[in-house]
Amino acid sequence: MKRFLCLFVFMFMLSACMGDGNPSDATILPNVTQSSAATEPPAPTAESPVAVEPSPTLVSINLAGPPMELGSKYRYVDGSVLAAVPGGEFTMGYYSSDNPIHKVTLSEFWIYSTKITNQQYALCVQAGKCTSPDPQNAPHFGDARFINFPVTGVNYDQAAAYCSFVNGRLPTEAEWEKTARGPDGNLFPWGNEGPVCDLLNFKFCEGTTTEVIDYPQGVSYFGALDMAGNAREWVADWYSPTYYSEAPVEDPLGPLIGEKRSVRGSSYRDGADPSLSAHRFSLLPTENLPDLGFRCIVDNPTHFAPACEQLAFVGAGPIGESATCTPDVQCNKVGISQAPNCTGKPDFIAYTIVTFSLSNTPPDMWTYDVPGCSSPVGAEKNKFQCDYPGDYTASVEGSCVDVNACASACPAHYTMVGDACVWDGASTDGTACMAGTVYDPLNHCCVAESDSVVNYNICPTGYYPLNGACVENSKKIVDSKLQAVMFNNGCAFTNKRSCDPSKDPACAPSEVCLVTSNAGCKPPWFWDGKCSCRLR
Repeated sequence: MKRFLCLFVFMFMLSACMGDGNPSDATILPNVTQSSAATEPPAPTAESPVAVEPSPTLVSINLAGPPMELGSKYRYVDGSVLAAVPGGEFTMGYYSSDNPIHKVTLSEFWIYSTKITNQQYALCVQAGKCTSPDPQNAPHFGDARFINFPVTGVNYDQAAAYCSFVNGRLPTEAEWEKTARGPDGNLFPWGNEGPVCDLLNFKFCEGTTTEVIDYPQGVSYFGALDMAGNAREWVADWYSPTYYSEAPVEDPLGPLIGEKRSVRGSSYRDGADPSLSAHRFSLLPTENLPDLGFRCIVDNPTHFAPACEQLAFVGAGPIGESATCTPDVQCNKVGISQAPNCTGKPDFIAYTIVTFSLSNTPPDMWTYDVPGCSSPVGAEKNKFQCDYPGDYTASVEGSCVDVNACASACPAHYTMVGDACVWDGASTDGTACMAGTVYDPLNHCCVAESDSVVNYNICPTGYYPLNGACVENSKKIVDSKLQAVMFNNGCAFTNKRSCDPSKDPACAPSEVCLVTSNAGCKPPWFWDGKCSCRLR
């Protein structure tokens, strides 16, 4: 606002020096690019040459940031989408002793529309501002297939540390419940009808956590997803069973001290009753669970300057823009086949040819590996020759393809430069930058430090990277690396050149048999009593 007032005063003074000095000669409209007529510069003289500089171009900028109104969304620095929750009164509580029905008035706030994902939390860990989740209760953390699943296995302090990392905080119980219920006190985020598996991940509908955007039909009044089901959520308050019988009616913050912290929401393990938005739960702040995550509140969404460079996106935009082209992402289904080559001659090595087969893109677009086997066979990089008996693990790595070839696009104020989206230099309110990045005052954006290990060039929540861009349809995008099942080369192995003449008179005296017992063969192979392993 200060910058807007300064601009207004400057234009007012400029207009006073032009024409008849009437301020109405120059009208200032926010978010509209305009220019003003300039007086003709004096003719240059030989004694003092004058260079005429080009007139600056005014850039349309919303200095006030995103509007705080129902339905307003704003893409935040870590790839999340913030939802606006305007201030006002709402109905809190239910027919329970620890949360009776009462009216509460809250100030406005911005809340994450989804739970914090594995991808987002990993950024904080890379930046050294968060510690890793408990691996026992976060089995999917670090796996590329689960970047959009809620991070779990984090305790209260770890959740609070992430929110601090993004210049936010954990929501209070009252803020969380208002986001879930709306102003009229709906029983559930989607309304008052009972929960079913189309609305939330509960009662073992899936048996595990799912992506944070998988239940759009269960969205809350204010546009928040997963407010019931999937994973419970830490909130800021200490827990007291009597607090809401005596709490203030304006912006309640919870008890000053306590033993346990409050937990809201429900998980994929819970039934219908915990899915009520008024349901309360508590845990020791040091505890963590495989179905417990969190989301954050941001008081100032324009605190951070934009990234100088980010990935483009394909299909619908990151804050709900209509898609002009719907991507159809297809990934190869990879199979392996074995073709044993058993010569039947005791003095030759038996071997197996392993072939990778793919359903879509050509084999030469992918890379393959079978440790212990040679490749390629001939000129075919998807074939391997395995000479020795034993168990092998095959892997393949490549890329999925959008068969509709949708063009990638950049968000507002970003320009496509090659495959990247580059900030156009427009001035913004925020000048702060995330850890590992520094502010570029010339371009008004944040650029990565040269020695930073943090890569903020990530896809928005709900998107997956594909060939340098972000694609929304994650259901068809699978992990690009497939570990195939272990297999055996399928032939008996006989090498007469290393047999033992004491056991086989046909061997030369210098040759020794390396397989002299079942200990030298892996099941289902067994020793043939001579020098070979054979299938049972």
